[in-house]
Amino acid sequence: MSLRREIHSAFEVITPPLGGMPERVVQTVLAQHKGRQRKERMVTRLRISVALVAAVLLVAVAVAAIISWNSSHNNVAPAGVGLTPLQQLEARPIRLQVFNKSVLDCKTGPYNAQGSFGAGPIYGDGGSAVRTNWGEYFYNVASADTVISGPIIVRVEDVYKKNVPMVFVGPFAGGPTVGTDVVDGTQYKQHTELVLDENQVDAVARPGWPTEQHRFVWDFLIGIPGSASGGTGWQIDGPGFSEIFYAC
Repeated sequence: MSLRREIHSAFEVITPPLGGMPERVVQTVLAQHKGRQRKERMVTRLRISVALVAAVLLVAVAVAAIISWNSSHNNVAPAGVGLTPLQQLEARPIRLQVFNKSVLDCKTGPYNAQGSFGAGPIYGDGGSAVRTNWGEYFYNVASADTVISGPIIVRVEDVYKKNVPMVFVGPFAGGPTVGTDVVDGTQYKQHTELVLDENQVDAVARPGWPTEQHRFVWDFLIGIPGSASGGTGWQIDGPGFSEIFYAC
Protein backbone atom coordinates (compact mmCIF):
# COMPACT_ATOMS: atom_id res chain seq x y z
CA MET A 1 0.00 0.00 0.00
CA SER A 2 1.29 3.37 -0.90
CA LEU A 3 1.73 6.21 1.53
CA ARG A 4 -1.05 8.25 -0.22
CA ARG A 5 -3.52 5.41 0.18
CA GLU A 6 -2.69 5.04 3.84
CA ILE A 7 -3.29 8.76 4.44
CA HIS A 8 -6.73 8.65 2.68
CA SER A 9 -7.75 5.59 4.71
CA ALA A 10 -6.76 7.30 7.95
CA PHE A 11 -8.74 10.44 6.94
CA GLU A 12 -11.88 8.40 6.19
CA VAL A 13 -11.64 6.85 9.68
CA ILE A 14 -11.49 10.27 11.29
CA THR A 15 -14.15 11.85 8.99
CA PRO A 16 -17.26 9.73 8.22
CA PRO A 17 -18.50 9.57 4.63
CA LEU A 18 -20.63 12.60 3.64
CA GLY A 19 -22.95 10.55 1.41
CA GLY A 20 -23.30 13.31 -1.19
CA MET A 21 -23.92 15.93 1.47
CA PRO A 22 -21.94 18.67 -0.31
CA GLU A 23 -24.14 18.29 -3.38
CA ARG A 24 -27.28 18.47 -1.24
CA VAL A 25 -26.01 21.58 0.49
CA VAL A 26 -25.36 23.23 -2.84
CA GLN A 27 -28.83 22.22 -4.10
CA THR A 28 -30.45 23.56 -0.93
CA VAL A 29 -28.64 26.87 -1.24
CA LEU A 30 -29.66 27.12 -4.90
CA ALA A 31 -33.30 26.27 -4.07
CA GLN A 32 -33.40 28.90 -1.36
CA HIS A 33 -31.94 31.39 -3.80
CA LYS A 34 -34.58 30.54 -6.39
CA GLY A 35 -37.27 30.80 -3.71
CA ARG A 36 -36.13 34.27 -2.85
CA GLN A 37 -36.15 35.16 -6.52
CA ARG A 38 -39.72 33.86 -6.90
CA LYS A 39 -40.77 35.75 -3.80
CA GLU A 40 -39.17 38.91 -5.09
CA ARG A 41 -40.89 38.46 -8.43
CA MET A 42 -44.20 37.77 -6.66
CA VAL A 43 -43.82 40.91 -4.54
CA THR A 44 -42.93 42.88 -7.65
CA ARG A 45 -45.97 41.57 -9.50
CA LEU A 46 -48.13 42.28 -6.46
CA ARG A 47 -46.85 45.82 -6.29
CA ILE A 48 -47.57 46.26 -10.01
CA SER A 49 -51.09 44.82 -9.58
CA VAL A 50 -51.87 47.13 -6.65
CA ALA A 51 -50.63 50.11 -8.65
CA LEU A 52 -52.77 49.05 -11.63
CA VAL A 53 -55.90 48.68 -9.48
CA ALA A 54 -55.26 52.10 -7.95
CA ALA A 55 -54.92 53.63 -11.42
CA VAL A 56 -58.16 51.97 -12.61
CA LEU A 57 -60.01 53.20 -9.53
CA LEU A 58 -58.68 56.72 -10.11
CA VAL A 59 -59.89 56.67 -13.73
CA ALA A 60 -63.30 55.29 -12.65
CA VAL A 61 -63.70 58.06 -10.06
CA ALA A 62 -62.76 60.67 -12.66
CA VAL A 63 -65.23 59.27 -15.22
CA ALA A 64 -68.01 59.13 -12.61
CA ALA A 65 -67.31 62.75 -11.69
CA ILE A 66 -67.49 63.81 -15.34
CA ILE A 67 -70.75 61.92 -15.91
CA SER A 68 -72.24 63.44 -12.77
CA TRP A 69 -71.22 66.93 -13.87
CA ASN A 70 -72.63 66.46 -17.36
CA SER A 71 -75.91 65.09 -16.05
CA SER A 72 -76.32 68.06 -13.71
CA HIS A 73 -75.32 70.70 -16.27
CA ASN A 74 -76.76 69.18 -19.43
CA ASN A 75 -80.08 67.92 -18.19
CA VAL A 76 -81.80 67.22 -21.49
CA ALA A 77 -85.17 65.61 -21.00
CA PRO A 78 -86.47 63.13 -23.57
CA ALA A 79 -88.74 64.59 -26.22
CA GLY A 80 -92.05 65.66 -24.74
CA VAL A 81 -90.99 64.97 -21.14
CA GLY A 82 -90.88 67.86 -18.69
CA LEU A 83 -92.26 70.34 -21.26
CA THR A 84 -95.07 72.80 -20.72
CA PRO A 85 -98.31 72.21 -22.67
CA LEU A 86 -97.31 74.98 -25.09
CA GLN A 87 -93.83 73.53 -25.61
CA GLN A 88 -95.35 70.13 -26.30
CA LEU A 89 -97.45 71.69 -29.06
CA GLU A 90 -94.44 73.55 -30.46
CA ALA A 91 -92.53 70.24 -30.57
CA ARG A 92 -95.03 68.79 -33.02
CA PRO A 93 -93.56 68.74 -36.54
CA ILE A 94 -94.93 70.90 -39.33
CA ARG A 95 -96.93 68.68 -41.71
CA LEU A 96 -97.79 71.30 -44.33
CA GLN A 97 -97.19 70.34 -47.94
CA VAL A 98 -95.25 72.35 -50.51
CA PHE A 99 -96.97 72.30 -53.90
CA ASN A 100 -95.89 72.83 -57.51
CA LYS A 101 -97.51 76.12 -58.46
CA SER A 102 -97.40 75.41 -62.18
CA VAL A 103 -99.63 72.36 -61.73
CA LEU A 104 -102.05 74.19 -59.41
CA ASP A 105 -102.42 71.08 -57.26
CA CYS A 106 -103.02 73.02 -54.04
CA LYS A 107 -106.71 72.83 -53.15
CA THR A 108 -108.13 75.60 -50.97
CA GLY A 109 -110.01 74.47 -47.88
CA PRO A 110 -111.57 72.58 -46.27
CA TYR A 111 -114.47 74.80 -45.20
CA ASN A 112 -117.16 74.38 -42.59
CA ALA A 113 -120.90 74.76 -43.25
CA GLN A 114 -120.68 78.54 -42.72
CA GLY A 115 -117.87 78.97 -45.24
CA SER A 116 -115.08 79.49 -42.73
CA PHE A 117 -111.71 77.81 -43.22
CA GLY A 118 -111.12 74.61 -41.29
CA ALA A 119 -112.86 71.42 -40.27
CA GLY A 120 -112.78 72.33 -36.57
CA PRO A 121 -112.52 72.75 -33.73
CA ILE A 122 -110.78 76.00 -34.82
CA TYR A 123 -112.03 78.03 -37.77
CA GLY A 124 -110.53 80.96 -39.66
CA ASP A 125 -111.93 83.92 -41.60
CA GLY A 126 -110.06 86.48 -43.69
CA GLY A 127 -110.37 90.24 -43.38
CA SER A 128 -109.04 93.54 -44.60
CA ALA A 129 -105.38 94.07 -45.49
CA VAL A 130 -102.75 96.78 -45.06
CA ARG A 131 -99.40 97.07 -46.84
CA THR A 132 -95.97 98.04 -45.49
CA ASN A 133 -92.47 98.09 -46.97
CA TRP A 134 -91.98 94.60 -45.53
CA GLY A 135 -95.11 92.99 -46.98
CA GLU A 136 -98.85 92.74 -46.35
CA TYR A 137 -100.84 92.20 -43.14
CA PHE A 138 -104.33 90.79 -42.82
CA TYR A 139 -106.83 91.40 -40.01
CA ASN A 140 -108.15 87.87 -39.65
CA VAL A 141 -110.36 86.09 -37.14
CA ALA A 142 -110.09 82.69 -35.46
CA SER A 143 -113.09 81.19 -33.70
CA ALA A 144 -114.19 78.10 -31.82
CA ASP A 145 -117.39 76.68 -30.38
CA THR A 146 -115.85 73.78 -28.47
CA VAL A 147 -114.25 74.16 -25.05
CA ILE A 148 -110.52 73.39 -25.41
CA SER A 149 -108.58 72.84 -22.21
CA GLY A 150 -105.16 74.23 -22.99
CA PRO A 151 -103.25 76.44 -25.41
CA ILE A 152 -103.63 76.40 -29.18
CA ILE A 153 -100.87 77.33 -31.61
CA VAL A 154 -101.22 78.35 -35.24
CA ARG A 155 -98.30 78.14 -37.66
CA VAL A 156 -98.52 79.26 -41.27
CA GLU A 157 -96.13 78.67 -44.17
CA ASP A 158 -95.90 79.41 -47.88
CA VAL A 159 -97.38 76.51 -49.86
CA TYR A 160 -95.18 77.08 -52.91
CA LYS A 161 -91.88 78.06 -51.25
CA LYS A 162 -90.38 75.65 -48.75
CA ASN A 163 -89.67 76.85 -45.21
CA VAL A 164 -91.03 80.37 -45.69
CA PRO A 165 -93.07 81.05 -42.52
CA MET A 166 -95.59 83.82 -42.12
CA VAL A 167 -95.46 86.13 -39.07
CA PHE A 168 -97.92 87.35 -36.47
CA VAL A 169 -97.98 90.70 -34.71
CA GLY A 170 -100.06 92.25 -31.95
CA PRO A 171 -102.36 90.34 -29.58
CA PHE A 172 -101.86 86.56 -29.42
CA ALA A 173 -98.56 86.67 -31.36
CA GLY A 174 -96.06 84.28 -29.78
CA GLY A 175 -93.06 82.11 -30.33
CA PRO A 176 -89.65 83.32 -31.56
CA THR A 177 -89.22 86.97 -32.57
CA VAL A 178 -87.91 87.35 -36.14
CA GLY A 179 -88.16 91.09 -36.75
CA THR A 180 -90.16 94.29 -36.31
CA ASP A 181 -92.51 96.36 -38.47
CA VAL A 182 -94.88 99.30 -38.24
CA VAL A 183 -98.48 98.46 -39.07
CA ASP A 184 -101.13 101.21 -39.13
CA GLY A 185 -98.80 103.49 -37.17
CA THR A 186 -97.99 100.95 -34.44
CA GLN A 187 -94.62 99.23 -34.17
CA TYR A 188 -94.83 95.50 -33.56
CA LYS A 189 -92.48 92.58 -33.01
CA GLN A 190 -92.93 89.85 -35.58
CA HIS A 191 -93.44 86.34 -34.19
CA THR A 192 -93.64 82.94 -35.88
CA GLU A 193 -96.66 81.63 -33.96
CA LEU A 194 -100.17 82.59 -33.03
CA VAL A 195 -100.97 81.41 -29.49
CA LEU A 196 -104.65 81.18 -28.62
CA ASP A 197 -106.27 80.38 -25.29
CA GLU A 198 -109.96 80.29 -24.45
CA ASN A 199 -109.18 82.13 -21.23
CA GLN A 200 -107.91 85.05 -23.32
CA VAL A 201 -110.29 86.10 -26.07
CA ASP A 202 -111.02 89.47 -27.61
CA ALA A 203 -112.80 91.76 -25.18
CA VAL A 204 -114.52 93.48 -28.09
CA ALA A 205 -114.91 91.40 -31.23
CA ARG A 206 -115.80 93.18 -34.44
CA PRO A 207 -119.61 93.18 -34.68
CA GLY A 208 -120.99 90.95 -37.40
CA TRP A 209 -117.60 89.48 -38.24
CA PRO A 210 -117.58 86.60 -38.65
CA THR A 211 -121.24 86.59 -39.58
CA GLU A 212 -121.96 83.54 -37.45
CA GLN A 213 -121.84 83.86 -33.67
CA HIS A 214 -119.16 81.77 -31.98
CA ARG A 215 -118.42 80.97 -28.38
CA PHE A 216 -114.77 82.07 -28.66
CA VAL A 217 -113.39 84.71 -31.05
CA TRP A 218 -109.83 85.99 -31.53
CA ASP A 219 -108.91 88.93 -33.80
CA PHE A 220 -105.31 88.71 -35.01
CA LEU A 221 -102.85 90.16 -37.51
CA ILE A 222 -100.92 87.88 -39.85
CA GLY A 223 -98.08 89.18 -42.02
CA ILE A 224 -97.01 87.81 -45.40
CA PRO A 225 -93.60 88.97 -46.68
CA GLY A 226 -93.41 90.63 -50.08
CA SER A 227 -91.29 87.72 -51.37
CA ALA A 228 -93.99 85.15 -50.57
CA SER A 229 -96.07 83.44 -53.25
CA GLY A 230 -99.40 84.37 -51.68
CA GLY A 231 -100.56 80.82 -51.04
CA THR A 232 -100.58 79.74 -47.40
CA GLY A 233 -100.91 76.51 -45.45
CA TRP A 234 -102.25 76.65 -41.89
CA GLN A 235 -101.48 74.10 -39.18
CA ILE A 236 -103.41 74.45 -35.93
CA ASP A 237 -102.41 72.30 -32.95
CA GLY A 238 -104.13 71.94 -29.61
CA PRO A 239 -104.56 69.34 -26.88
CA GLY A 240 -105.92 66.23 -28.56
CA PHE A 241 -106.18 67.60 -32.11
CA SER A 242 -104.24 68.89 -35.11
CA GLU A 243 -105.87 70.34 -38.20
CA ILE A 244 -104.66 71.76 -41.51
CA PHE A 245 -106.25 73.95 -44.14
CA TYR A 246 -104.92 75.75 -47.21
CA ALA A 247 -105.59 79.15 -48.77
CA CYS A 248 -104.07 78.82 -52.24
